Amino acid sequence: MDNNKHDTKNTESEATPNVIVPSVMSDDTSTTSTSSAETPTSKAKTQSTVSIRSSWAIRLGVLLALGLTVCSLGGGFMLYQQMQQQLLTQNEKNLALQEQLQQALLQPNQRIGQLEQQQLNDAKTYQELAQLTEEQKQLQDRINKLAQRSPTHWMASEAEYLVNMAGRKLWLEKDPRTATDLLKSADETIAAMNNPALLPIRKALAKDIAATASIKTTDIDGSVLTLDTLIEQLDKLPLNRSDVDADAPQDTVITGNLSDWQSNLGKTWKALTEDFITIRHKNADAPALLAPEQQWYLVENIRHKLLQCQLALYRYDRASYHQSLMMARKWIQTYFDIQDHKTVEAIAEIDKLATLELDPITVKSFAAKPLLLQLTSYGELTLSEDTPL
Repeated sequence: MDNNKHDTKNTESEATPNVIVPSVMSDDTSTTSTSSAETPTSKAKTQSTVSIRSSWAIRLGVLLALGLTVCSLGGGFMLYQQMQQQLLTQNEKNLALQEQLQQALLQPNQRIGQLEQQQLNDAKTYQELAQLTEEQKQLQDRINKLAQRSPTHWMASEAEYLVNMAGRKLWLEKDPRTATDLLKSADETIAAMNNPALLPIRKALAKDIAATASIKTTDIDGSVLTLDTLIEQLDKLPLNRSDVDADAPQDTVITGNLSDWQSNLGKTWKALTEDFITIRHKNADAPALLAPEQQWYLVENIRHKLLQCQLALYRYDRASYHQSLMMARKWIQTYFDIQDHKTVEAIAEIDKLATLELDPITVKSFAAKPLLLQLTSYGELTLSEDTPL
């Protein structure tokens, strides 16, 4: 209560304005007394005002600091976003620029590749051109040499042709006789040129003629035609159907004498039984008779063996030729009638063909051929001293 009263009094005293009573004192004295009376109250009032102002200043400072902080954070975030956006934009620009740069470099690279390929083609073309130039030079040299030939150069070409034909007759047609004649004609042609420088060609032709003439002549075509004749006659050869122990023909004539009735009866009975039953007697060593329906297979087998003989003749295969020929002879002698003149002639022809000799051709090439090639190509021989003839 006392405190309240005291506070009330203070409030009233603070609320009640101070009345300055005028006095008759001097100015100095009054000023002094007034200032002395007002000093405590003014100090208190000044301190409260300063404290209030300082608290608001702190609050404003804090608020201002918070505001600045928030503004700084917001500005920093916005700046970060702008920087990220700028970074993304810059990356996109860099990628676009890089792609444009690659596109821009692609065409020069292609052009460089084309130029390199063109350079290679040009180098190849230059090489081919140089080769063609060299070939043209060689051809011109040959033309110049041909222009300087003698008028009888066509005879050398004829001799070369005859030698080539001789080789074809010898190795393809297996005809040494005709080949020898062709080589002799080539030698006569070279001799007609009357050129001593062609003596090496005549020596080579003489060697070839001797080697070809030493070959045994075999008539292959004639032997093949003979085999064709045998093949055609196979269907006409009679099979071996006769009895091995055939008896002499018996008398089956019936007489008119009554005393011969017993013999006449026996002859009649035998004639009747022979029409229904046929009995043949043969030795154990005789071969089995061939059924008529099997004749076709036999003829085809013999024909096949004779065709093999023809093929062996063209191949100069001596072993196959004699083996097939002897097999055909054995079958003809076994299954056909050897008493018939056709069979005898066929066997005799086979025996004659068996004596045919097939000598292989040992000559592999002609020594005169390369010399004739030089003569027809260059118009002269370019033999060295060590070249064998």
